[in-house]
Amino acid sequence: MIYDTTPIKNYILYLKKECNLSITLHPTDALLYATDLITFNIHDNPYCIYVKTCKQAQEHCIKKQSAVVAACACGSYSGTCHAGVREYVYPIMGKGMVKGFISVSGYADKHGEEYVSAISRKYAFPKKELSAAYCTLKTQMPDKKIVDTLLIPLCQMLELFYLQADTTAQDESFISKILRFLKCNYTQAITSKTLCKEFACSRSHLSHTFNQTMGTTLKDYLNVLRVEGAKQLLHSSELNITEIAFSTGFSDSNYFANVFKKHTGMSPSTYRKYIRSEQL
Repeated sequence: MIYDTTPIKNYILYLKKECNLSITLHPTDALLYATDLITFNIHDNPYCIYVKTCKQAQEHCIKKQSAVVAACACGSYSGTCHAGVREYVYPIMGKGMVKGFISVSGYADKHGEEYVSAISRKYAFPKKELSAAYCTLKTQMPDKKIVDTLLIPLCQMLELFYLQADTTAQDESFISKILRFLKCNYTQAITSKTLCKEFACSRSHLSHTFNQTMGTTLKDYLNVLRVEGAKQLLHSSELNITEIAFSTGFSDSNYFANVFKKHTGMSPSTYRKYIRSEQL
């Protein structure tokens, strides 16, 4: 059963818009990947988006998340990620266990140039472009006491979500693996056959378990991931609509435009104009 996550979504939007905090959720299981909350799983600053255009860098970031989960088991803290982005981290608790973490991110580190040089060498990024993207990060982190006060309600809402949620450990583990795979590979051509081969399961079991746990079809969920990736590129890049369609896993730009409008109510070009006008 999937519970209504609208209050959680609305509070995160409040923190982002009214408090100017870049909030992302990084759960370790399937439940918080419900459609309403998946939009908050992607960092929205141009630097992180740029770094994650490299698949190896994106995979490294995801692998590092297990260490973050372990570190926040003792409570919230501040730190710097492998790419040089400062952040506050808060544990997501559920039934006495750490179920992931909340990141308040998007801040530059005082040793930022060293991080940029290292990332540029490791993943063959043009250093000039990487430095320009890094300069878009905020230079001053807010007082942690203020952030603590703002994040306590979100932590409590997420903990309550887990108290109410009900799923089997077996299905949760199965779906978690699928969601992690989709998150890492949504820009590639993915079909039910691909997943059945990857996870050694039948198409009927995959479809039934996914639909029952997530409350949506695999195809619709994958489209949500791709639309969210496209929204980030429309906001922060100069790629044209066709390039963005192919970059986010769509094989046809017209189909991409139709899916995008279905999910956002706007065409990709209209969304780009709208989101950029909001920044003025």
